[in-house]
Amino acid sequence: MKLKTFATLLIILVFTKLVNAQSIPEISASQPIIPTPEVYKLAEGQLMLTDNISICSKDLPERIKTYLIEKFNHVYDLRTTVSAVSKDIVFKKIANVPKDWYSINVNESVTITYSSEESCFYAVVSLLQMMEGENGALYIQKCFVQDAPNFQWRGLHLDVARHFYSVEEVKRFIDLMALYKFNTFHWHLTDDQGWRIEIKKYPKLTEIGAWRDSTVNAHYSTTPRTYTVEKYGGFYTQEQIKEVVAYASARYINIVPEIEMPGHARAALAAYPEYSCTGEYQSVPGLWGVFDDIFCAHESTFDFLYGIMDEVLELFPSTYIHIGGDEAPKARWKKCKKCQAVIREHGLKDEHELQSYFIGKMDEYLTSKGRKLIGWDEILEGGLSPNAAVMSWRGFDGGIEAAKQEHFVVMSPGSHCYFDHYQSDSPSEPLAIGGFTPIEKVYEFSPIPKGFTDQQAFYILGGQANLWTEYIPDLQQLEYMTYPRALALSQTLWCKKKPEYSEFKSTLLNRQFAYLERYNVNFSKAVTFAKYSIKKAENGVKLELAKEAADQSFIVHYSDNKSAHEQGLTKSDSIFFERTKGNQINPVTVEISNKFTEDKQGFTIVQHPSLGLNVELVTKPSAQYAGKGGETLTDGILGTRPWKGNEWLGFQEQEIELQVDLGKISAIDSIDLSFLQDEGSWIHHPYILRFSVSKNGKKWKYLKNAEIKTYEFTIDPKSLMPYRAKLKSKGRFVNIKLTTFDMIPEGLPGENNVPWTFMDELIIYFK
Repeated sequence: MKLKTFATLLIILVFTKLVNAQSIPEISASQPIIPTPEVYKLAEGQLMLTDNISICSKDLPERIKTYLIEKFNHVYDLRTTVSAVSKDIVFKKIANVPKDWYSINVNESVTITYSSEESCFYAVVSLLQMMEGENGALYIQKCFVQDAPNFQWRGLHLDVARHFYSVEEVKRFIDLMALYKFNTFHWHLTDDQGWRIEIKKYPKLTEIGAWRDSTVNAHYSTTPRTYTVEKYGGFYTQEQIKEVVAYASARYINIVPEIEMPGHARAALAAYPEYSCTGEYQSVPGLWGVFDDIFCAHESTFDFLYGIMDEVLELFPSTYIHIGGDEAPKARWKKCKKCQAVIREHGLKDEHELQSYFIGKMDEYLTSKGRKLIGWDEILEGGLSPNAAVMSWRGFDGGIEAAKQEHFVVMSPGSHCYFDHYQSDSPSEPLAIGGFTPIEKVYEFSPIPKGFTDQQAFYILGGQANLWTEYIPDLQQLEYMTYPRALALSQTLWCKKKPEYSEFKSTLLNRQFAYLERYNVNFSKAVTFAKYSIKKAENGVKLELAKEAADQSFIVHYSDNKSAHEQGLTKSDSIFFERTKGNQINPVTVEISNKFTEDKQGFTIVQHPSLGLNVELVTKPSAQYAGKGGETLTDGILGTRPWKGNEWLGFQEQEIELQVDLGKISAIDSIDLSFLQDEGSWIHHPYILRFSVSKNGKKWKYLKNAEIKTYEFTIDPKSLMPYRAKLKSKGRFVNIKLTTFDMIPEGLPGENNVPWTFMDELIIYFK
């Protein structure tokens, strides 16, 4: 059977009863492709696909032919015939068009025109997304497509050190990447908790370093900690590495390996402790976080690392080799005689310049081998080595600085590109490291910072998302954390001008959900959840729920220990939660359900006496953790642990000041304050809390007896409101001043850096 027009096939279906009439698909004319092509021109009619597709082999690269046939046969259950004279799907390679440019013309047949093998592959990927229907009635909407990518680095990262993924699982991850035109797979192969790549010169790296005896349970911040005591790990042989590299190459994906140094090296040092500063044996840790023991910056260590890299370069043809360079505490270097001798010998100022020297040595080595070094933005500290590229994860600043120094940059800020963060507030969300990165936030991402000149923008290679796997133990959860957020990222990295988010969301719901289901992807449906806000209102707060589409419906269930309610909401409705009196607290459980998923959005609003009061933030929070400003502190939503960034205000200042307006002069009894403690994320309670009250906002009375020195205060680590200050005063305004450590103490993660202070609800009680 040949490809036929829609009308002809309908006649055949009716009169020969090849399929039941109920299987004829409803025709959709919406743009189906993600990332969205630069040109999509709709034409009338549909090209129906029979169960035997003929493919012209002329101008069709062998790898792409294999890929296309495999997808037709195994995903769409279509038979294929390939010959030099076939006319159903025809390929034409042309010159004098932009790099990786392609077009697809769907009329009575399909014609794919392309400029490179990569662009031919991208055209095939688009064609697969254009196919619709089921039960033997597949079709493609007639149209014309023309497209080319914007950025050259379109990446996803996978950490296999914290949790190990088999060769077949890694291939699955790569295969899904290819569906959305990602072209860079950043393979994080080594870290403190496991060494995953065979190095024949140093066999103990996998004999010892690939295995840990236990793994911490629950979240890193959970106290007391418990462990699953059993051997865990694995590694890839060099033959398996070659197999995965070839598999990725067949999908036009380049693999960038990461070998961590000088920090995150505990697995390597468990195997070869002589390359640490102490030389003492320590096992591979089963705890997440940052460890003081890092590679010693001595010449013998470089010889060791050169030997490792010699074998890594044989396995990976990638131009860029990632060496990590992040989160390297200097505590051991400061006390190490060998490291201090290196500092003196080379006239270095301090341990930060020693890190720069360390990275510079690896830069020289990789340059001598015709490769390029890339590392996390900490490699800027102490001076950037001459040929290094920077992957900016601590926001955009590191990438901006590197680009201004004319070094190439890959943007991967934690605010937009960390897919190990939570993506919704649903109670059904699996445990995550923390943070909050919904799909809308990913869609906002742009690798080019505002205000960049064309010359500076030249140095931005592109961007990528990172999947750190401390809390992603298996493939099912990995896919859930990746998709559909990866589709939003593909838009940002591919499209020269991406459409409005509403258009992207429509394509996602109406076309891409079904496409992901066809590939059996375990994806999140958080994008269908209601968008709600808690806003201050007179004498309390109100829950507002915006209906984003006419066919969406949300039901809100809320209850306390006295009564339960159910209410459907429209755009103009709201639910009011009243401020309580005196010292009363009333937690209200809220659940929001929708028709797209069985998952419910759940949270608790705590009705309390200061609910909805005005809070002025004299000290502004970090833009990354600004929440709703002062409203965040009296909205009745208590910050949770593990933390999600949208529930807390984050400050990185030593002195923090805020002011609460009670609305009228009141007899104040006490105040409860909530702070987050997460040393692994550099988040610490403040050092001293001071309070003043005023009747008019001008003349203030300092309450010396209410002062809290937190280091003298014993708190319950499980308490969400750990500090209570007895104010015993009268006034309309309450001023709160927080003093933090000037630097994180030595021996703790992030030592000698300014700590973060994360604050949430404050509750004022009245007499």
